[in-house]
Amino acid sequence: SRKMVKLYKLSSEQLSQQDHYDFGMRALKSVLVMAGALKRTSPHLNESVVLIRAMRDSNLPKFLSADAALFQALINDLFP
Repeated sequence: SRKMVKLYKLSSEQLSQQDHYDFGMRALKSVLVMAGALKRTSPHLNESVVLIRAMRDSNLPKFLSADAALFQALINDLFP
């Protein structure tokens, strides 16, 4: 959970400022709901993998291409 909060904090600081970017509690809840659904459909997956996939899948579609690359780099740094 600390890494997830750190990822969202770094994202809000380093990604471009867009009106449709949301790194607050609503975004965290949406990632957790997605992670829960993914874990139920694939219970064999490691929880870290599930969380990373949920964060990526819920955020990347709304990012500009440059921000998507930076977000992916942040994920790779925080979750080696």
